[in-house]
Amino acid sequence: MACLVSSNCGGFRSKVCHIKDLIYEVHPVCIVLQETYLKPADIAKIKRYSLVRKDNENESGRASGGVALLISHDTPSFVITLHTNLQAVAVRVMLSNLVTVCTLYLPPSTNVNDRDLDR
Repeated sequence: MACLVSSNCGGFRSKVCHIKDLIYEVHPVCIVLQETYLKPADIAKIKRYSLVRKDNENESGRASGGVALLISHDTPSFVITLHTNLQAVAVRVMLSNLVTVCTLYLPPSTNVNDRDLDR
């Protein structure tokens, strides 16, 4: 059976050991992460998983928020291009059916309109 896991990780780099333990124990098809706190220049890798991410930096250049999807190399998948300024990424994975997996992070006090969500 396919397993999908979601976590507000509160920092990818500080939780990478926990994520690797989770992969070893559960063997998820996809791990959905919010609040990754990565900057575009940061290198983030997990063996046997592809990483699709959208990073966010605040005005002072500090990493804030951010989202990522880790997809097992054993699972056929492709990235869906989203045309939005929101912190969001999406992929389609082939399980018994084609499934769309999306992660979205909305910082506190963020106003979102329907148009942003439709993209």
